[in-house]
Amino acid sequence: MTLTTTALQVRAAQASRAGRKPGNEDALGIRVPQDHLGASKGIVLVLADGVSGSGEGRRAAEVSVQGFISDYYATPETWTVKTSGERVLSALNRWLYGQGQQYTQDHHGFLTTFSALIIRSQTAHVFHVGDTRIQRLRGDTLEPLTKDHATRVGSDKTYLTRALGMDWQVEIDYRTADVQAGDVFFCSSDGVHEFLPRPMLKKLLASAAENPDACCEAILDVAWEAGSDDNISCQIVVVDALAALNADDSRLQAATLPLPPELQTGQIIDGLRIEAELHANARSQIYRVRDEKTGQTFALKTPSRLFEDDREQLMRFALEDWIGQRLDHAQVVKGMAPPQARQWLYLLQELLEGETLGAWSRKNPRPAVQTVAAFAEQAVKGLRALHRRETLHQDIKPDNLFLCKNGVVKLIDLGAVHVAGLGDESPQDRPGAAEYAAPEYALNLPRDTRSDQFSLAVTVYELLTGAHPYGDDYARARSAADFQHLHYVSACRHNPHVPLWLDAALKKALSFAASQRYDSLGEFLGDLQKPNPALVPVNASPWLERDPAGFWRALAITMTLLTFFELFWILARH
Repeated sequence: MTLTTTALQVRAAQASRAGRKPGNEDALGIRVPQDHLGASKGIVLVLADGVSGSGEGRRAAEVSVQGFISDYYATPETWTVKTSGERVLSALNRWLYGQGQQYTQDHHGFLTTFSALIIRSQTAHVFHVGDTRIQRLRGDTLEPLTKDHATRVGSDKTYLTRALGMDWQVEIDYRTADVQAGDVFFCSSDGVHEFLPRPMLKKLLASAAENPDACCEAILDVAWEAGSDDNISCQIVVVDALAALNADDSRLQAATLPLPPELQTGQIIDGLRIEAELHANARSQIYRVRDEKTGQTFALKTPSRLFEDDREQLMRFALEDWIGQRLDHAQVVKGMAPPQARQWLYLLQELLEGETLGAWSRKNPRPAVQTVAAFAEQAVKGLRALHRRETLHQDIKPDNLFLCKNGVVKLIDLGAVHVAGLGDESPQDRPGAAEYAAPEYALNLPRDTRSDQFSLAVTVYELLTGAHPYGDDYARARSAADFQHLHYVSACRHNPHVPLWLDAALKKALSFAASQRYDSLGEFLGDLQKPNPALVPVNASPWLERDPAGFWRALAITMTLLTFFELFWILARH
């Protein structure tokens, strides 16, 4: 049968027989969710072979298969496959071991071998304990993905060295492998693979793509005819189409794909012709490229070769690629999938024409307040798109806001983003530019959407004034004491055209304590666009506007006093 989950199309089959044994102690299961779990958790195949001499091998195998499938899909969707699988297996092992301790000498406990294959997006995740096996047939190559945990004694006897329920703690083999359309994954108990030579097994699996169910039954028939004296079970998955790349897969690619060579004009990389270098810095290079087949132009970004041995930076680069392809919003630069299989580590983005707000600001040192407020409105829309996906930009600044020729402002450079639940929870020390980063980055405090709000407020302030709200010392502040010595400088002091009510909005968004900033970007934007009476105190408006009669009366008295003082000074001299 064909099973589909978010564009991942597979055909799966399984079969199990007692064989020459009186009872079947193998257990196996497949689950392919048809809802959102298909994308977040993937498809699962599990095969367990209960240890006959343990007394409760059959029950151990059944509990392991049923428990793993149900508990794996119940783990938080923000957990990685590895975290989910290992935690579920650790809990199952402790339960099996605990149950085994309740039995007498005649019952040695709940022991079972275990192999699980999880295919999510374009990666296969393998969890393995014991001597069941998982193999992959790709083209003419049959590759083992597991290693038996067994020791052979003599010519016909083996002893398990590792199994679920054997001890309070268990060492679980975990590995990943890439998935391609046309791959055939094969799981089997030792009653099958111990009696089928590899050439014969490979020949049998060659027909799996035509009919996986028939292939499973044929393999069990041949194992029986070969003299198998154990339970015989197997599973087959044929991959017909892949799902879109996800974050974990992107980061796995970063660990395996080589960095491109130094690119030159006219060079072709994966069907993309290099036309010109657009930008280069210490972190990356950006080129204008053209698809040789379609004629479309894109921006191609490559990591600097300085990061060739920096796994963390390459992982972040791959994450930027994934985020760009995942988001489709007018105010966020759009990532593109390569036109053909990627041979090098790079990312493709839509080609933007225009300039950054940093470059624009240098040409327009005193812009209209309404113009900057309009820029802020578009930036807020882009940030909202990120925040709805539990993603922080973490590097908002004028040079990372791009003003297109048609007036659209887009967030660019997603290299510092943080995505909740992707295993990169350790806080980074100011991942973006220090002068724009909220204080919580320097102080190693929790950060959330209000951190991006702070950076946006610094950006708006700089566009309006050309200065920093806390001065040049802000970027060097590293401790709470350092921040206590800094004081907000009113934007009105640098630019008299900035209204007091807008300055008050900036001051609130630029509070050092995140709890004192706006609860949402929408509130901040609203106060940038019109006065908030609750935010601007009455005595904050000019005296002339608050009490014109009193102002002129006081001015008249002051002038009279000055006149009398000047007259007295003249008389005193004479």
